[in-house]
Amino acid sequence: MSSHRSHHPPRIQRLRPALFYGWFIVAAAFALSFVSVGIGFYGQTVFLDGLITEKGWSKASVSGASTVFFMVTGIAGIPVGRAVDRWGSRRMLAAGAVTMAGSLIALGQVDRPVELYVVYLFLAASFAMSAAIPISGLVNRWFVRRRSRAMSFAQTGVSVGGLVLVPVMTGLIATRGIATAAPLLAGLVLAVALPVTYAIVRDDPAQLGLLPDDEAPFPDDRRAPAGEAERVWRARDAIRTPTFVSLAISFAAILVCQTGVAVHHLHLLRGYMSTSEAALGAATIPLGSIVGRLIAGRFADRFDKKHVAATLFSIQAFAVLALSMAAQPVPLLVASLLFGLTIGAVFMLQGLLVADMFGLRSYGTVFGALNFVTGIGGGLGPLVIGLMAEQLGGYPPALRSLMIVAPVSALVVWRMQPSAATAHHPPSGASATRAITPEE
Repeated sequence: MSSHRSHHPPRIQRLRPALFYGWFIVAAAFALSFVSVGIGFYGQTVFLDGLITEKGWSKASVSGASTVFFMVTGIAGIPVGRAVDRWGSRRMLAAGAVTMAGSLIALGQVDRPVELYVVYLFLAASFAMSAAIPISGLVNRWFVRRRSRAMSFAQTGVSVGGLVLVPVMTGLIATRGIATAAPLLAGLVLAVALPVTYAIVRDDPAQLGLLPDDEAPFPDDRRAPAGEAERVWRARDAIRTPTFVSLAISFAAILVCQTGVAVHHLHLLRGYMSTSEAALGAATIPLGSIVGRLIAGRFADRFDKKHVAATLFSIQAFAVLALSMAAQPVPLLVASLLFGLTIGAVFMLQGLLVADMFGLRSYGTVFGALNFVTGIGGGLGPLVIGLMAEQLGGYPPALRSLMIVAPVSALVVWRMQPSAATAHHPPSGASATRAITPEE
């Protein structure tokens, strides 16, 4: 692969020539997260409610499709992670946007549950290509010292996407049906993701002759150092480490609860308030997520990230208990807001902990492997809560049954130790952050 670097800044930097280009990358990641995760993740609760209401399908059948979505997202994360390490995030983000748009168009045409499952296979693959792994890998390459803060700003697009798009999607489906709403959402994905990816995204600061965190530029004949030399991990070696096992257990367990509650949240609220009130109430989770992620981003740059994660897990346990006990609109909304304070930061900390514990040279490979395991946990959440709600007589007993997973996850992640990420040094002169050939 060529080591050619282009030191010509993209045209958008003319808006703020003195601003470190990494912040333009953060803005791009914000916009990409807004559409890809705002629709792909938060859209799950809207699609679940719409399919149950519009087509009369059972909670279990629709929840099963969401389970397939999250599990396939995890499986797809393995090849996506390897591709990001090899070719960078830019190509993957563009391919993911096109695939997600096609999947949404197909979603508007489903007439039977089996068709929904097929569509969700492709929607899940597109989500893996356009969400956590390529976006977090991109931001991690541009920042080191301010990584948590940059990531918190970038991933706030996830929460803003949920805050804005959940009411919009709910209104569209309620008034025009899924057949009309889904293609409109596909158009939104293409209109935002493709221009942002091609005009702004650059995979590595070395492409512009920069170092992470706005360090001084380096001459053409030097490689960009990124601190200490890092081990190149193969997935099969990383997954055998105690560090990976701890990450996998803690985050897979918490995502069973977290994803299950998030997907069923709108339908839970509809049992206590009108459709319009529930749609606004559903926005409390992304609203809380914005605040929680920004707060966690500041703390995670100053304190041990595993301790920050354990604290968030414990708060989430209390929030789920409060949701299970609330029977009036105001207590439900307060509990939802508290739950939202944890949900975004928990997702963000997955990627940050992988970077801290395993380094960046094999970030996509390790995060992809972790995403596979946690995707299974997240995928089981909607199905488990859907089945338990039907068997136990409602959402409250189902939520109380799952609440215990958060304290267990907190204990595991608190005791986690770093891997030997720097045990094997790369060849002399190699950089811990490999430059990726720009596609101008």
